[in-house]
Order: sequence, then C-alpha cells, then structure tokens
Amino acid sequence: MDGVCVRITRMDSQAIRSLFLAGILCSAANTFAARPNGPPDAAPAPPPSASEAPDTLRLVNWNVENLFDTKANQPADPETGKSPDAEFTPESWRHWTESRYNTKLERLAWVIDRMRPDVLALQEIENRAVVDDLVRVLGERHGWTFPHIVHRESGDHRGIDLAILSRFPVVAEAWFPKNGPRGLLGADIDIGGARLVIYTLHWKSQLGDKATNNAIRRNEAAALRTSILGRLAHDPDAAVVALGDFNENWGGPAQTGPLGAATNRADALASAAGPADGSQFYNLVGDIPEEQRGTFYWNQSHSWNTLDGIVVSPRMLLPPDRPGPDWRAVPGSTFGFATPEMRWNDGRPNAYRRSRRYASGSGGDKVEGETSYTGYSDHFPLVTVLKRADGVR
Repeated sequence: MDGVCVRITRMDSQAIRSLFLAGILCSAANTFAARPNGPPDAAPAPPPSASEAPDTLRLVNWNVENLFDTKANQPADPETGKSPDAEFTPESWRHWTESRYNTKLERLAWVIDRMRPDVLALQEIENRAVVDDLVRVLGERHGWTFPHIVHRESGDHRGIDLAILSRFPVVAEAWFPKNGPRGLLGADIDIGGARLVIYTLHWKSQLGDKATNNAIRRNEAAALRTSILGRLAHDPDAAVVALGDFNENWGGPAQTGPLGAATNRADALASAAGPADGSQFYNLVGDIPEEQRGTFYWNQSHSWNTLDGIVVSPRMLLPPDRPGPDWRAVPGSTFGFATPEMRWNDGRPNAYRRSRRYASGSGGDKVEGETSYTGYSDHFPLVTVLKRADGVR
C-alpha cells in the first residue's frame, strides 16, 4: 500500500480526480495518517446478578450529545428573543422531529442495553422528560430498567443537564448548582448494604477564550475536591466516584492541579494512609492502555481526546481483602465501550447525524420516509466494574 501512495502523489490532477470519483483516493489517503486510537470493539456485557447484594457493580459514564426533546421549552434569551433549544424543534434548521428524536432514543437504548450498567451517569440531557423517555424506551425495547433517577435543572445557557440512573436505591441526593455552569450532581446509592457515593459533572468546554475556560475548569475542579473531601472527612472509608465529561484530557491541569488527581495508581494509593485533606484522587482512565483511551475525536485538530473520566477516592484502590471502602476499583476493570456500529470506518465515534454511504454503522433507520439517520453520540462511553470488598455483605 505504501507503494501505491507514492505513485498517487506523482499522478497529474486529472488522474487524482478520477481516483476521487472512483472512491480509491480516499482509501489510499487513510494510509498517510495514523489510524485514530479509540477503544477496541466491545462485547455485550453479561447479564446482571439477580442478587440484591452483588459482588460487582458496573458504572458507566456517557455524554449522549444533545439529547433534546422537540419543544422550545427553555427560557428565551432576552437579547435574541429565542429559546436556546429552539434549534431542536421541527421548524429549525435541524428539523428535529419526533421521529428523529425517537430514533435517537432507540439508538442510545440499544447501546445502554449492551453495556448493562447498574449505575449510569449522563451528560447533555435537556430535562427530566428526556431522561424518562430514555428509561421508558429501555424498558419497552430491552427490558432494562432504572427505577431510581436523580436529576436537577442546571441553569446552563444551552439547557443541558446531568442525570444519574440507578438500578439500586438512592438514599440521598446532593445538588451544587454553583459548581460550574452545569453544577455538580451527587447521589448516595445503597447496594445491598454497601454504600457508594456518586458525583456526575460536565465541566466547561474548550470553546471560546482559552484562559477564561481554563480558569472556569480550575474552579470546578477545586469545588469538586472540596465536596469529596467533605465526604471523606465525615467517613474516610467512603467509596466516592466522580464520573463525567471533564472537557480536558486525562492528566490535564485542572485534574492534576486543583482536583489533586494523581496520574498513576501508586501515588494515589500512597496518599490513602494519610489524612483526608492530603488525598490524591485517581482517574481510572490511567488504567487503560494509552492507545485505547480515546473517547472523543476533535475533527478540527484531527486528534483523539480523553475528555471523559472516572475519578475515585484513594482508599478505593486498596485490594479487596484490605479494610477500607465497601467498593474497590481494581486494575484492568476500566475501558471505553464501542461496538462496530458506534464508530466510523476510521474509528471515530459515529455521532447521530444524517447517514452517508461511507459510514460503518448500521445504516440508520428510515425517518419519515425521507432521510436515513445513523449514529449515537460524539463520545464513547466509559465503563468501570467495581468489586465489593471482601466481607462486606
């Protein structure tokens, strides 16, 4: 193939145009750039344990990319007079119809059923109604249910919120609306007597002024650390997990700085023996091989990013046979989830868009007899499987 690429570079413009028309040059051009690095193909998760006190707990984080209903139900911008969600209506340039919305719900439900999470953290959902719709479709199509839902209206200028869905009882909720543009959502979950503290977040994006955005993420990181340390001060053996879209790469400055997240297990674990305020947290993405960490592909820079993360308190890194939290994050149990249908033919996430003939997904469903749509989200989900500590029943 390398030889073919050399010959192509020496052809005249007419020959190159002919190859484009034949669809040959696109294939050859792929050899000039390294294949993107995302997760390997994932197999469907095994059926969940029927026990009310399972030995393992499957956590999933997923930015589902603009899960909006079809109504302009956000407050209107006083300057423009338009609702920020007006683009997700049938009259908008997106032509966001009920059929297209329902197709997206079905596609997200298809993926969630294959991941089979016990706890699911979601970002970029518009409101409680779309969460309820997603849960309904999951139940109707796949028999997968989340009887416990935590959600708050965030006040974000685009109207995107956070949600936590759980198969197990939520015994406490927490909402920190001032912790960044989308707030910080928390829940205490009881799994057969073993307590888990969950936070989900969606930090400021990198769009706009770089210095401003970096400062906002640093403030969000500091606020998250304060919240986690508050829990650990009350209970040093609390199992605390923060899942979300951090909008910076693994090991980024907000994570390693104000949040205090180590970039390797050993450093974080070493801090477990000290006082809570000296804790170094750990982003479990560090357990994933570097070439498999990509969860988002930035087309403008043609580069993979690991914007999504799962951060745990340091004592959760202790072996399951050691005294400590009810739940442990053991090595090798964290991975990005992607099936062939969820990626383009070059490996990138197959976002929910109008389908094109070179998409590698399932081809899309006919929508209103006019356009074929394919895809799911522009992020791949992250999965981690926690292990119950020995003797905790």
